[in-house]
Amino acid sequence: MKQDPLFERLWDGSAAMEEWTASVSHGAITQVHDNIITVHTTYFCGSVTAIRTAEGLVLIDTAKPDTARQTLDVIRSWDDGPIHTVIFTHGHIDHTSGIKVIDDEADSRGIPRPRIVAHRNVARRMQRYVDSQGFNSLVQSQQFNMPGYVYPVGQRHPDEVYDDTLSLAVGGERFELFHGRGETDDATFIWLPERRVLASGDFVIWVFPNAGNPRKVQRYAAEWALALRRMEGFSPDILIPGHGPVVFGTERVSRMLRDGAEALEHLVRDTLALMNAGATLEDVLNKVRVPASYLAKPYLLPKYDDPEFLVRSTYHFYAGWFDGNPAHLKPARTAELAAELAALAGGARKLAERAEALASQGQGRLAVALAELAAAAMPHDPQLQAIRAATLRKLIDGESSLMGKAFLAVYEREAEGQAKG
Repeated sequence: MKQDPLFERLWDGSAAMEEWTASVSHGAITQVHDNIITVHTTYFCGSVTAIRTAEGLVLIDTAKPDTARQTLDVIRSWDDGPIHTVIFTHGHIDHTSGIKVIDDEADSRGIPRPRIVAHRNVARRMQRYVDSQGFNSLVQSQQFNMPGYVYPVGQRHPDEVYDDTLSLAVGGERFELFHGRGETDDATFIWLPERRVLASGDFVIWVFPNAGNPRKVQRYAAEWALALRRMEGFSPDILIPGHGPVVFGTERVSRMLRDGAEALEHLVRDTLALMNAGATLEDVLNKVRVPASYLAKPYLLPKYDDPEFLVRSTYHFYAGWFDGNPAHLKPARTAELAAELAALAGGARKLAERAEALASQGQGRLAVALAELAAAAMPHDPQLQAIRAATLRKLIDGESSLMGKAFLAVYEREAEGQAKG
């Protein structure tokens, strides 16, 4: 199938994903194959794929709460038959929350709710969200600047679970499910062998793999690469990513999967080599880099997660939380350390003035370190908080990843509020 002109510009890097998001915001259908469509509403919501079978529709994922109704309406414009099975690629809410809208529709029609199939760990994830709802609400509200946000819990759990692989037959269509660990420990990718269609879930997301989020549980860079290699081995003709447009053509699909795997393998290999030589986390962070040739690819841009965060996550996966600096094993309280350093410098304002100077010289990381110490030494000084906010803003402006910008912005807003009293 010939790709549309916007896709070609995405592929060659002359268009940004924001343009694609705007183009699908009304609820767009991609005709994937005979009797298969994928529905898109925004990049930030997982794609939803519908497969028409003799027993009813099979859906891969269900959208997030604010796009679920729109997504189902688009599917209904294509096929109004019963939904027989829903496959969750993993337990994140932008892939599972739409089940409530689907269940409500089934109830209103007086027909059975669809069967949900997923990896065994999806239910455990959903329980963890219940256990840590307050924390998740706080993190999401901070990261996306949504005061009062409450993390949704209570999604219906899977009816059928599997551990490693599962073969399903529904209405003449065959679905091969495979478990892998990448962004999550409960991930599934789906292979439709007769159609040569691969639904990757969030193993492919049209940006650099999201395996290093600073405020989320452990993620799995090495196993993510293994999953991509396994997918590449099928030689798919069509790839349905978890986020972003569908990719057509065996050569392009293979390249996308291979490049993602190679970038992750490079990062993990270099991190382990340094660790095995006795390097501390700081040494590893300063030395490991993903080659620029990978980061320049339009589908591996570090626009959401930051490869540096993946290095840190990989280190902690193998080494635990201690970073090799004895001062961090049982660290001094930040306020006490800040007070001592401020006294040595001649006062907290001296630290802040030096932070301003460093920021103006482009040394943003060091500037923020000093600005944070100055503010910790005199937390109620509006002038110091204003300097802190301005220093953070300069660092934010130099960040490429949405995640880096978002978490730094949390503390910029905090400083701005304290500067205003």
